[in-house]
Amino acid sequence: MATARSSRRLRGLLRWTTAGVLLASLGAAFIATLPNMPGALAGADASLLDDATARRALTKALVTTPLTETLARRQREASWLLLGDLGAEVHRGDDGWLFLDDELRVHPGRAANARDRAAAVAQISRALAARRIALLVAVVPDKTRIETAHLGRLRRAPELEARVREWTAMLDAAKVPVLDLSRTLAGTSPTPFLKTDTHWTEHGSQLAAQAVADRLRRMQVLDATPVPSVVASRKPVTERGDLVHLAGIDSLPPSLKPAPDTDWQSTVETRNESTDLFGNTALPSVVLIGSSFSHRANFLPFLQLASQSLVADFAMNGGDFSGAARRYFAGPAFADNPPRVIVWEVPERALESPIGQAERQWMRQPISPR
Repeated sequence: MATARSSRRLRGLLRWTTAGVLLASLGAAFIATLPNMPGALAGADASLLDDATARRALTKALVTTPLTETLARRQREASWLLLGDLGAEVHRGDDGWLFLDDELRVHPGRAANARDRAAAVAQISRALAARRIALLVAVVPDKTRIETAHLGRLRRAPELEARVREWTAMLDAAKVPVLDLSRTLAGTSPTPFLKTDTHWTEHGSQLAAQAVADRLRRMQVLDATPVPSVVASRKPVTERGDLVHLAGIDSLPPSLKPAPDTDWQSTVETRNESTDLFGNTALPSVVLIGSSFSHRANFLPFLQLASQSLVADFAMNGGDFSGAARRYFAGPAFADNPPRVIVWEVPERALESPIGQAERQWMRQPISPR
């Protein structure tokens, strides 16, 4: 009993200590950010403040100073070292597994957001079909969906279980080719996601790339003449993922941080020897738009390997659902060099997230008429 009481007292003391550090940080942060306020507010466009990205940018401009950054980092490090807490955006599962809070969040208006995004994709698919361009949407499942065995005390809300199935059903009904990658990644070994990162391993990435290439082949949209790719080399790599950085503890000594991931890093070589009558190298017939998943673990090179086709990279880190699509469809590459097929990679967690003003406006006319 005495031991249990002592343990409870110690945990209580640690919590109060961390709370004191946080309150001191907030007070100092407010004082330090006063000089930032006039400039940040003057540069803010009030019409954009209902956009979540714009609000986050304004908040960061208001509160970010060297002092506040240092205090916030020290507070996060203290919370981790004293309480094992990683903040509001990162959660701990079992055995060193870390998970993103966004994947566990049930958003207000989630069903309407998902329907609006499905309607936008259907509109884009029709506009592309009129230009003889095919579209394949590939949905990347949440890490918390696939790695449920490592969630520990974390729980996914029941409302989240059907969201990929329901969203892909809406695209199926609109006759938009769509691929649910959870069927490809679930139950595979080794695990398809990294422990300390939101993204997939090379194993998961290669499985996904093969599934996408197989679907493109069934759609009969790949070039008849293959462009060969080979895995030229492969080496092991050890590093900590983006969730350690997001938790604000990446500056701690290695021994005080979560254990790093071990994965493979492959080098894929593509030999493009196709030329036209004027000696110009052939342009890619496949365009990839999407999020940071498209840029991680060699997904694009693996897609070139699996499809034996050239793939142009128009994905966007932090693009969530529509960032890359908005930029690509408004740019000269789409207007001047349209591909045969577009692969649109979409993270599950972005399907039901709030729709900001910029995305809402784009949805009204996602592709300009010719």
